[in-house]
Amino acid sequence: MQNRIAIDSPIRTQAIVNRYFVKAKKNLGQNFLVDHAAIMGIVEAAEVKPGDQVIEIGPGIGSLTEQLLLAGAKVFAYEVDDSLPEILHNELPQKIGDDELADRFKLLLKDILQADFRNDIGDFFDFDQEIKVVANLPYYITTPIIFSLANSDLNFSSLTLMMQKEVAERLEAGPNSKDYGPLTIAVQTQMQVELALTVGHNSFMPAPKVDSSVVVLKPLAEKVDVGDVKHFNRIVKICFAQRRKTLNNNLKNLVQDADKRAEIIEKLGLKPTVRPENLTIQQFIDLAKMIQS
Repeated sequence: MQNRIAIDSPIRTQAIVNRYFVKAKKNLGQNFLVDHAAIMGIVEAAEVKPGDQVIEIGPGIGSLTEQLLLAGAKVFAYEVDDSLPEILHNELPQKIGDDELADRFKLLLKDILQADFRNDIGDFFDFDQEIKVVANLPYYITTPIIFSLANSDLNFSSLTLMMQKEVAERLEAGPNSKDYGPLTIAVQTQMQVELALTVGHNSFMPAPKVDSSVVVLKPLAEKVDVGDVKHFNRIVKICFAQRRKTLNNNLKNLVQDADKRAEIIEKLGLKPTVRPENLTIQQFIDLAKMIQS
């Protein structure tokens, strides 16, 4: 790498912004991360090492990309902003160790939600080897991206994602918490969740109004058997439709008979006044199977 200031330096970021007349686009949820410690925290949380294959989502002007490359990774990036390829080509180091940039970095202008990984990356990555996903996600599209990746045919070993702190807390939450809900349950039945670090809003340019968190998601060795997934997710969402009401109240549209509802709740070993946030994931699985039968 040339002896120059890192892209994640506020001075370098501002220089790039001025040189290319680029602005963070609100409609794409863009905020440039200008905190070197935070970026290195992401790289460390993802346990990036030489030879790793990393998919990056939304590289922006290359702050995180640069550090992934310097850590030894081979990076394939998805980006939707067509003003950024020129910046990435010019500003990323053209040599990384003995490698040319083109050998270690490839950019595709495409929405990650429209990704066809086999076709998009097949000539760049070895699909017999594990793949990591690392990204500073736009707040407005965090949840769809998580589920799109989880349900894809991508053989990923981990997702290391920066997102709005509030969403991260929902992913990590347990029963009896105000953050516990359908998103928590849908993710935790598929992945192990670890909150790695919190990044303050002043670490970004421009600064958003809220703080962010970095979450590491790893596929469970054995996914939780929820039975019919669509049915299970539907039951969970209905149970949380009015989360301050009791489970009994939320189940009225599904089970009209009051005695039957009472019987179901009793079989779950719960009190009549229980609220949906008090149920464990296993109790939701049992509930869904009782209602289905």
